[in-house]
Amino acid sequence: MTLTKKAFRQLQIPRMVEFAKTPAFKRESQQLQGDLLAWLATHPQGSVGLTMAGGIEVPTAPIIDQLLAAGRPVLLPKTFPDRSMHFVPYHGGADELARTDYGILEPVADADVVPAIVVVPGVAFVRGSHARVGFGAGYYDRYLARHAAAIQHTITLATTVMLFNAPTWRVAEHDVPVGTLLEGKRINEQ
Repeated sequence: MTLTKKAFRQLQIPRMVEFAKTPAFKRESQQLQGDLLAWLATHPQGSVGLTMAGGIEVPTAPIIDQLLAAGRPVLLPKTFPDRSMHFVPYHGGADELARTDYGILEPVADADVVPAIVVVPGVAFVRGSHARVGFGAGYYDRYLARHAAAIQHTITLATTVMLFNAPTWRVAEHDVPVGTLLEGKRINEQ
């Protein structure tokens, strides 16, 4: 049975909430953080765009801290009511961020810098096609499509609860797949 994305999210997000309470989530998160940093070390050119992850996602704050300590430019997304998004340089200061109505930390300032590498969030990913389901507003699909020529690579951090062998949701023509899935020890490049 193929679900709408909305119906799929209604099933998937509670699964992610429950998984986030387990020791396996912590282990996988730490491994995926290390895997991303190792992957970025082999792709040293350019800035990295990523979100300040919420509680059911692999925490990105440790990754951001390490990138900043290494002198790597970090960009965080800032969203707008028209469902557009810009990436803004982030330097590590708490005063640079404010919580949105959705509880997500975003930059206070605005800029429009296109990252070389984008770490794409989502709630589900397909191993073979790298299709994804995001959180529902379409920010990343629109952003990635608009800046496809400038972005060098997309990558994601997918815990086991987020991985599927085939989509159980409707994949739309405008959905932008990610380039690389980091899924534990296994790197799955498209």
